[in-house]
Amino acid sequence: EGHAGFPAYEFVLIRDATYATGSRVFVWFFNKVTGKDKDNKREDQATQSLNRIRVLPMEDGSIEFECNANLSISIKIPAVLMKIIPNKEKAEKTGGDSLCATLKGDIPCALSGFRQEYMNWRDIVKP
Repeated sequence: EGHAGFPAYEFVLIRDATYATGSRVFVWFFNKVTGKDKDNKREDQATQSLNRIRVLPMEDGSIEFECNANLSISIKIPAVLMKIIPNKEKAEKTGGDSLCATLKGDIPCALSGFRQEYMNWRDIVKP
């Protein structure tokens, strides 16, 4: 339950998995580069995520939705791959920018769904 009896949701990422799908050549290359062909349980990536969405009542009687998210991704890149990456800082920035673009596309949809569920909840509890 959130502020003043309004609903709130909290999501915690418990586990993630890194794997490749697609053509056999791509999957083989991915497994070789990441070491997945030697140890399928190897921890190459650790992702931690905590997301909170809640409703905030405003002084004028309206409401606002607030979303706070913390995301941390740690990727272990094999030494053989590090040797062929010419600019590590640029690679990190490109990956970060790509992740941000994905999140910017996903978050409005998630908030829209939250808004709809709130309206459903409101219609049920409204006298």
